Amino acid sequence: MTKARKSGPLVPKRVNISGAHAVLGIDIVSFSALHDDDQIHAIDHLIRWIDEALAYQSIGDDEYRWSPAGDGGYLTFASSAACRKAIDVAFAICHKSQYPIWRPRNAERVRLRLALHAGTVQEARELGRNTNIWGMGINMAARILSVAAPLQLLMSKQYFDNYIQGQRESEFQIGDVHWRTVKHGVQVEVLNVNRDSLCLHEDQAKDMRWQSIGGLWRKTIQEYTFLIHDTMKSGEPVAALAAAKFLLDLDEEKPVRELCCMIGSTGERPAPNYPSQYHPLFSELPPDVLFQVIRATAPRMALANQVICERGDPAESCFFPVSGTIGVDVPGQDRPIRIATGQIIGEFSLWIPNLNRTARVRAIDDALLLEIHEDELDRILRQSAHVAEVVYGIIKRRMLENILKSKRLFPREGELAESDLPNVSASCEKYAKDTELDLSEAAYVLFNGSVEIEPPEGGPLIIKAPGIFGAEQVLGIVSDLGSPDGRGP
Repeated sequence: MTKARKSGPLVPKRVNISGAHAVLGIDIVSFSALHDDDQIHAIDHLIRWIDEALAYQSIGDDEYRWSPAGDGGYLTFASSAACRKAIDVAFAICHKSQYPIWRPRNAERVRLRLALHAGTVQEARELGRNTNIWGMGINMAARILSVAAPLQLLMSKQYFDNYIQGQRESEFQIGDVHWRTVKHGVQVEVLNVNRDSLCLHEDQAKDMRWQSIGGLWRKTIQEYTFLIHDTMKSGEPVAALAAAKFLLDLDEEKPVRELCCMIGSTGERPAPNYPSQYHPLFSELPPDVLFQVIRATAPRMALANQVICERGDPAESCFFPVSGTIGVDVPGQDRPIRIATGQIIGEFSLWIPNLNRTARVRAIDDALLLEIHEDELDRILRQSAHVAEVVYGIIKRRMLENILKSKRLFPREGELAESDLPNVSASCEKYAKDTELDLSEAAYVLFNGSVEIEPPEGGPLIIKAPGIFGAEQVLGIVSDLGSPDGRGP
């Protein structure tokens, strides 16, 4: 006879959490400022405090889920009884933290901030372990935690309505409901809560509630300063100038002037925590002039597919792409020409008045550009003839290079088409109205404006160019036919 196998007591299978539950978020204040070893000890003691608080409230292992998150984590309570005790667990943890048996090497006790919320969660598969908690309930707890002050327990109105109101209000000191806007513009109603002076009193909480206004100002200044360091170390000076522009808007001149000395033309450079960088235009400007240029620029945000300037628009400014992809829709081409970040768009307008845009410029994806208007740059350059000569010289070289690379004027094949410029002597100049040009001495490529020529045969001929060039705008051609354009316009 086969004996029946004797089995042990049945262990009920743990049911995954789903639905509306309480979530307690816990975060160690200034965790990253601790020494590496102290960070490990701080987490170890936090887990010990949580474990002891749960045991003190008689909450078993199957009645909560722990989701670690860097310098803290989130307790999700499974049963309705455990959800009701979540606030008691919070204060028990705070009590433990106020009487620690260990302190970090700075001799200060570990401070916590806490957030309590009730919302919809779902327990589901996690990478590297069995399950984890997901959903808006834990997400909102994290967002409330992000606006809690040190030593504060901040409670959502949802938790208050479900587990406190009309049930336990006399057990706590509960502050007034106030609004906070958190991540992605989500608004939530929250209340400060205290018991036995374990957390912030309501007056203390009110005093600290809007510290983030000044804090954000200081943090923004710090972040833009860090961005200057990062962009300069990465060899992207135009991005550094964009960060500097925003710093100027925050009335922070010192780091901007320092940056100007690290990009501009000067023999005396400071010693910040980043290297100097070269830019074809800005590095030709003295630091004080570059500072004025930064102040005169305007940051311009463009959404994906937004037109920055349309073909035919008056060309009154130039652009420096900082981030995002900028494309130029050239007539006759199927695909837009990509303009790399840090390059310049529309610089000819800074030297030649009354130009029109020759192509549409648009953002392929969300982008940031710096824009400077020709009248602003002209105002700055009028202060120094030498600096103006340098800047306009850069623009003239760029224009000349574009002409010499034109396949319509200098058709070439193979490697020559993309490499060496034609070996010709050339210059780029502006001529006043009624200036006479000697076509027997040189040929001219008309870029903008109009000229009148008198060919040997036929009457006067007007040739115009609207800010573009081609074979039809070449004057003074010498060929086997002689000089078909005549001696001069």
